[in-house]
Amino acid sequence: MVQKVIEQAIRNRALVVIVFVLISFLSIFSLKTARIDAIPDIGENQQIVFTEWSGRSPKDIEEQLTYPLSIIMQGIPGVKSIRGTSAFGFSILYIIFKDDVDFYWSRSRVLEKLTTAKSELPPGVTPKMGPDATGLGQIFWYTLENKKNSLKPKSLAELRSIQDFYVRYLLQGVEGVSEVAGIGGFIKEYQIDVDPNKLFAYDVHFSTLTKAIQNSNIDVGAEVIEDGDREFIVRGKGFFKNLSDIENVVVAIKNKSPVRVKDLATVGYGPGFRRGALDKNGVEAVGGVVTMRFGENPKNVIDNIKKRLDTVKKGLPKGVEIVPFYDRTEVIERTIGTVYTALSEEIIVTIIVILLFLFHFQSSILVSLTLPFGVGISFILMKFLNIESNVMSLSGLVIAIGSIVDMGIIMTENIYSHLAQNPHAGKKDRIEIIIKSAREVGPAIMTAVATTIVTFLPVFALEGSEGKLFGPLAWAKTLVMFGSVIVAVILVPALSPYLLKGKLKPIEKNKASSLIIKTYQPALIWMLDNRKKFFILPLIIFILGVFSFTKLGKEFMPSLNEGEILYMPVTTPDVSMTKARQLLSYTDKKLKEHPLVENAIGKIGRADTAIDPAPVSMFETIVKLKPKEVWPKETSIYDIMEDLDSKMQIPGLVNAWLFPIENRIAMISTGIKTQIGIKVFGSDLKVLEQLASKIGKEVEKIKGAYGVYAEKITGKPYIEFDIDRVAASRYGINTGTINKILQTAVGGMTIGQLYDGRERYPIRVRYKKELRDRIDELKKVLVPSPLGQHIPLDQLAEIKIVTGPAAIQSENGMLRSLVLLNVKGRDLIGFVEEAKEHIENSVKVPEGYSIQWAGQYENQVRSNKRLKILIPAALFINLIIIYFGVKNFRNAAIVFSSVPIAFSGGLILLFLGGFNTSVAVWVGFIALFGIAVDDGVVMMTYLQETIKRKKPRDWKSLKECIVEAGSRRIRPLLMTTTTTIVALIPIMWSTSTGSEVMKPMAIPTLGGMLVELVTLFIVPVVYSYFEHRKIKLEKGEDYAN
Repeated sequence: MVQKVIEQAIRNRALVVIVFVLISFLSIFSLKTARIDAIPDIGENQQIVFTEWSGRSPKDIEEQLTYPLSIIMQGIPGVKSIRGTSAFGFSILYIIFKDDVDFYWSRSRVLEKLTTAKSELPPGVTPKMGPDATGLGQIFWYTLENKKNSLKPKSLAELRSIQDFYVRYLLQGVEGVSEVAGIGGFIKEYQIDVDPNKLFAYDVHFSTLTKAIQNSNIDVGAEVIEDGDREFIVRGKGFFKNLSDIENVVVAIKNKSPVRVKDLATVGYGPGFRRGALDKNGVEAVGGVVTMRFGENPKNVIDNIKKRLDTVKKGLPKGVEIVPFYDRTEVIERTIGTVYTALSEEIIVTIIVILLFLFHFQSSILVSLTLPFGVGISFILMKFLNIESNVMSLSGLVIAIGSIVDMGIIMTENIYSHLAQNPHAGKKDRIEIIIKSAREVGPAIMTAVATTIVTFLPVFALEGSEGKLFGPLAWAKTLVMFGSVIVAVILVPALSPYLLKGKLKPIEKNKASSLIIKTYQPALIWMLDNRKKFFILPLIIFILGVFSFTKLGKEFMPSLNEGEILYMPVTTPDVSMTKARQLLSYTDKKLKEHPLVENAIGKIGRADTAIDPAPVSMFETIVKLKPKEVWPKETSIYDIMEDLDSKMQIPGLVNAWLFPIENRIAMISTGIKTQIGIKVFGSDLKVLEQLASKIGKEVEKIKGAYGVYAEKITGKPYIEFDIDRVAASRYGINTGTINKILQTAVGGMTIGQLYDGRERYPIRVRYKKELRDRIDELKKVLVPSPLGQHIPLDQLAEIKIVTGPAAIQSENGMLRSLVLLNVKGRDLIGFVEEAKEHIENSVKVPEGYSIQWAGQYENQVRSNKRLKILIPAALFINLIIIYFGVKNFRNAAIVFSSVPIAFSGGLILLFLGGFNTSVAVWVGFIALFGIAVDDGVVMMTYLQETIKRKKPRDWKSLKECIVEAGSRRIRPLLMTTTTTIVALIPIMWSTSTGSEVMKPMAIPTLGGMLVELVTLFIVPVVYSYFEHRKIKLEKGEDYAN
């Protein structure tokens, strides 16, 4: 089949050229329109349910919202787990579905459940769906600032209004944008501060005041009236337009005189209650975060956002500007730039190597065509299969470059050799020679490619985060190998008549070839004569590989260095918003003082979006660094992290240094923001906190632990009003009335909105600040009685200060506490295994409570289980493919013997380079298994053909056959091995964004192929042993007869 395709391609070469010209145009189109991101979106397939219940404590939120909603959602088909967060004033539920469940189908099922859930929730509470986005959807952050030297700078409240009612609306209309959320500044509020003494003096109940204001802020319609031929719409205008409209609302009539709002309260503007703030270099700021819709192309969306920002800027007030501070395209361009640079360097280096080996420019061009066309075909197929271009998929192309060109080398070299042996052949004869020589190696090429592709198929069977991470790589590598084999068996033979013209120098006259053969032949002859001595070398390599493996650490995945740092400290849960704001300002100033820091933009609390559950005690600061050109020599981003950490030892803060995307991936895939999290499940929050504290203290004793933080659940102070029902009943007051006064007078209550053009501002009513900001003042709050009296609150309830939860975490309905930590100076798996044993021996877990290790470790355990099946599967598939290629199980086993040697080489290089084993490393080994046998397959094919043709009858003639076959194939095999090795070297010297993900995948192949050169001797030497033995046995049978 392959041989027929090759022959037809050569005979119809003009048509082949036209087809490949079209392919080149399609490749360019596919490359320019490809979906591009920095890293695959490996977040969980999740939907978010956000429920707001203003002023309610985490206890109330957990008991009345999060818990019942968790139980209701568990009945949805395809749900894997449910994580809940109950914080002050809101509940967030993460419903995580199995990966094979359609995103929008799961969304519709959640919405369906929410329609029936309302009956289980308190009146007036409405749960709503979060944006149709994943956890990695936050692709663009910006600040809204006053320009330097602005004559009339805007206040934080004014900037927030511009953000909420101008910038947000325009950006939300951009294609691909799911949501634009505001953060920082103050939401303007119309505030009615009531004086309870005046309420008492005028004998007006608080509820009467609120009803009067609500009833006075309303427009009405009264149908239409007809006058003559015209119809008039009747409208009653009553909405508040300004402060005086509110002040003049009549609340009651006393002694035939109206009592207005201004007689009972002070009306004015003020900042609304907030649970989040933004800071830039120590100065409070206003900003926004743009979230991309699920399945969109981030680069295209950000490009569209930037175009829309040009329109937005024209409408901004004079002296106000928008300044981006996190732009995913910067990371994308750096990451993709790293890959493209590596690809370009690999292609150039590969062409130089080919030219040095062949000493024939046209042959070098012919071989090199496999690179652009192979990669181009892969981009066409990736576009068709909707596979995005990111560091993982493009890494698949990078690690395959050597293998791509191998096919072209084998084909070109064989055609060249045959043409060089027939220098006087005519035009028709040359065509026949090309057909014959191309058909000769066609099956071997297909077998070699089949081993490479099929061996890599187990990568498709990876699950969870690692499946999403390496799936694009597996597709890209498979597609580029498919593209390269099309080029090698169709385009290269078809162009050979055009490029391999004239007098071709025979191989033996080629300096490089003659040097290779002169070196290889005596070495092979010596090894054939000294087989036992020779086998000491592969044995030493194997022993060194085993030793290296025992010394390697383990991790899930190396970090993706994005070029920006995320500083994420936490403090105690009882921290106030004011204190947290001061700490954030101080940390940002300190960060900005570092000579290599360009800007530090920090956030506390949450943005106004359902995908941000952060409490006030959580800080997130993006540290933007100055360009690498100004860094001192040999300074890495990790050195900067360590330097910053030493300078940021602030009492009350526990530091964590991460990368933005890495952090988001960790939080959305495991619910944990650090490398390792220890989940403690149980039914009592106090017991959970005590257990977490004990575990935290013990885990700190393990070498490598740093940034250990045992979550403090119950550290938040509460002022609780324990109502005395008997005392209240004496005055005819029920508990509902008392709680209503607490809710509205003390906490404040939004009782409507004031419409200012297209802008909407809340109207809040409550007691004056000086009457509600101290406990002794709260005791004096008056509660109206139906008997006409106003009773102080301390006569109706016992007021006490207790500690309670700042936020409550749950998973599948079970309460949960966390111990967060990072690991420095050692591998994750080794650390966890040691820590688990230590915790089991030192911490007694009560009945009904359990411990679960999570974070990157959780992913690692799952991937290890899978890899224990996939690695043997890859090896077995490899052996079967070799068998089909050489048609002999013994010879297939001889070829396969190169795999453990190559495996050992990869392990040795990992050990020397100081790398840990990770999923990326094992994927690199699976790729190595596919290409490590390619040379052996080709060598074995020629050995079998030579032995079959010459039928040696003694050791001398057998040795001559083996040396002849080996000498014929040594040049192309050495070329393929050299190009594979040299093509990977540019990755090793790369230090830019994304290189730390590519290196662990490239090292196994590089190390394996370096020692795989030994197989150029192993295959003929081992083969000689069995053939020699076979000859001896045959001679023995002859003598017997």
